Amino acid sequence: MKKKVKKKIGKKVKKQKKPALHEYYKHQAQNDQAIEKVLLTLKGYENRIEDLEIHVNLLTRLLTTLCIEKFGMRIGVLKRMMKRIEKETIRDSQIMQLESLYKLPMPNRKKGSGNPSKTPKDPWDDIA
Repeated sequence: MKKKVKKKIGKKVKKQKKPALHEYYKHQAQNDQAIEKVLLTLKGYENRIEDLEIHVNLLTRLLTTLCIEKFGMRIGVLKRMMKRIEKETIRDSQIMQLESLYKLPMPNRKKGSGNPSKTPKDPWDDIA
């Protein structure tokens, strides 16, 4: 007995392809390359920070030596001066932070009807 083969008439129906595995590996390779670039940049930044730390340490030692040996400062006076400078630096950084917050745009408040007689009375006026 012969099997009958049905022939499709008209256009062929194409199956939709699923994303190929090679495309996945291609994207994975691109991501790996991007990660390698970021890691190299990060390593460069770490080296620069380490160099800056060394430079600051050397400058601190030089300044301390100059203050003690050339300017004749006592160690106690130098320590008190360093503490005062640290406190001033912290205070100044906090002031700068508050100033930056102050400069942020204020949220829009609902505008009144423009009739000042209907605005509520300030309770502080009664106290004064």
